[in-house]
Amino acid sequence: MKKIMVVLGTRPEAIKLCPLIRELKQRPAFDVSICSTGQHRAMLDSACAAFSVKPDFDMDVMRTGQTLSDVTARILKKADEILVAEQPDLVLVQGDTTTAFAGALSAFHRRIPIGHIEAGLRTYCIREPFPEEFHRQAISHIADYHFAPTVTAKRNLLREGIPDRSIFITGNTVVDALRITLTEKKPLYQWNLPPDKRVVIFTAHRRESFGEPIRNMLLALRKIVETTPDVLVFFPVHHNPEVRRVAIEILKGVPRIRMLEPPEIVTFHHLLSKAYLVLTDSGGIQEEASALGIPTIVMRYSSERTEGIRAGVLKLAGSGEEGIVSLAQRLLAPNSEDYLAMRKPSAIYGDGNASVRIANILEKEL
Repeated sequence: MKKIMVVLGTRPEAIKLCPLIRELKQRPAFDVSICSTGQHRAMLDSACAAFSVKPDFDMDVMRTGQTLSDVTARILKKADEILVAEQPDLVLVQGDTTTAFAGALSAFHRRIPIGHIEAGLRTYCIREPFPEEFHRQAISHIADYHFAPTVTAKRNLLREGIPDRSIFITGNTVVDALRITLTEKKPLYQWNLPPDKRVVIFTAHRRESFGEPIRNMLLALRKIVETTPDVLVFFPVHHNPEVRRVAIEILKGVPRIRMLEPPEIVTFHHLLSKAYLVLTDSGGIQEEASALGIPTIVMRYSSERTEGIRAGVLKLAGSGEEGIVSLAQRLLAPNSEDYLAMRKPSAIYGDGNASVRIANILEKEL
């Protein structure tokens, strides 16, 4: 039996890793433990609970006012202690967070093999997104198993000199998560959606968006609502105080914008499935919306989810107010041909079986 330790710390990691954890725990070949950094405490715990997953170790690294260096250093120290005590045969990390980077680096320091879920995503602009683009490039050069969601991701890895034999195209586990939340789970509450309104989902939280970019996004949202009377916006406001402060300043009291605490993931996925349009600077929601066929405006100048852009289900608008408003108004116009061309479910990010593929590969490789 091989010991696999899964390191996670944020809500997106939990969403994408919990389906895989469930699959691995069903295999007699594996002894699976889960190590949480607590990087997104409340949102992480809620996402894990939705999939009936409970961490075995909790680093509890977050402190008020920490810098990225503080968080990285705390994870490195605590992860090292756990790895020495547990001696896993493999450490699995997902994506590009500080948790993923520091967790992988800790395993590398202890010469423990690393598996990287969602490997190979790139913008090739080291500060967009920040610090995620650096994290994922760095992890790729110390990982032993690269689970690439798409052909494009594999090509990126090959271009960087990653050996072909260590790269496996699996699809993205976020599609597995969608399948579970929409078919196996019931939301905690039902959304009261007026039949005469089109639902728009808005999310913004990326670190590189702080300051002028996020102000522009929020001003754009306000203008879209003011000029489109039949839209109803749901804005799950990230827990980051910088996001909350400026969101309240710009959007408080604006009709038809519902700012709310981030819903637990099953409830959010059920809301997302009913959306007419998505505006986001996030990553995972680009994949979720693509799988559901929901046209999505990406409020960034570059995206590592290039497959969705080429397929026409995602469109880049940049983070300027004018660009976001212009594209949104075009897609929200009556009988918009641009909108209809984007409204198509796509399997570009997977078919819901990525976790099974990854588990099968690990059984063979380990």
